[in-house]
Amino acid sequence: MKNIYKLFCFTIAALFIINQSAHAQTINTEAVTKYWELTDSLKHNKPITDEQWEHFINIEGNKTYASSEFDSVRLIRYRKAIEIVYMPANDSLLQARLKAKDWYCILAKRYKDEEEQLKVYLANITENPDYFNQAYQYVYEYLPKKSQHRVKDVKLYYNCLSNDAISYPNGLFFSLLSVIDNSKTKTGTLEAHELHHRLREEIDISKNQDAKDAGLLWAVHNIPNEGIADMIDKTWEKPEDIKEWLIDPAPATIKSLDSCIMMLALNKDNLQTERYYRTLLKRTTGHMPGFYMAQIIVKNGYKQQMIDGSDNPFAFFYLYNKAAVKDAAHPPMFSAKSIAYLGLLEKKCKK
Repeated sequence: MKNIYKLFCFTIAALFIINQSAHAQTINTEAVTKYWELTDSLKHNKPITDEQWEHFINIEGNKTYASSEFDSVRLIRYRKAIEIVYMPANDSLLQARLKAKDWYCILAKRYKDEEEQLKVYLANITENPDYFNQAYQYVYEYLPKKSQHRVKDVKLYYNCLSNDAISYPNGLFFSLLSVIDNSKTKTGTLEAHELHHRLREEIDISKNQDAKDAGLLWAVHNIPNEGIADMIDKTWEKPEDIKEWLIDPAPATIKSLDSCIMMLALNKDNLQTERYYRTLLKRTTGHMPGFYMAQIIVKNGYKQQMIDGSDNPFAFFYLYNKAAVKDAAHPPMFSAKSIAYLGLLEKKCKK
């Protein structure tokens, strides 16, 4: 293991810059190495000082990601969980937290238990020049020809916070656990998922719309945005990891969403905000029911139509209804009233 760690340290010293043709991908792992410096100190029962934490959380690879994943209260809880997990003096408290299924402690413990595996994985991807080429191959499968191009000077940031990935204009941000989990299916698929968000073109569906429709339009944008990208890195064949949060709640959510659209169509006092729809989608930002809907579309032979029309979020809903009619499992459908209302919103944005 010492040789592995030396290999890892040598690799990060070079800043992990991979050049491919006229474009470059910069892999930044500063947030990861600083995390392991903090936790090495914790292993010797030295708590994290406020100054150390403030410096750590404001590292470029942590700052954008943390602001997306945590509010101030949750971030304090995560910091406390790291101290509980890594400090031997807190072992009895750790056992109690694990027994109580404290999510933050469970997560931090995974980072501790899988540390060597994470170091090996990170060293491998940063030394492999074909690694990011694979990500482009995966993402092109779910993009129309016009969108199949490289992202110039894309920056990839890896960290040890939470278990997710996000795409922002200043870079793609990945927690190491999320990358490791996704690599069990295919290496590079999570990076491809986030690349899809950067490459997929989309019409502006908010133009010329009424304020009362703003919450719904947020959902209409996000459901296909995540659902189509989910086809890259998630599979229906191995649902054990995603069944509970992506598959099982989807039918009921589609029915609730249909009711919301019908209420708007009937011009009822139905001024649900973006926050309401975020809750309706179980805080998944569209992954649920997006994955379920995209899978129904692909399973029933409309994959290419979904890809070709991916710049129009409304088309995703029409295509889902078309696929649901053919599906032997009879998944829930959007009512004629809802589809007509979505058509009205589509016409407004195209004026």
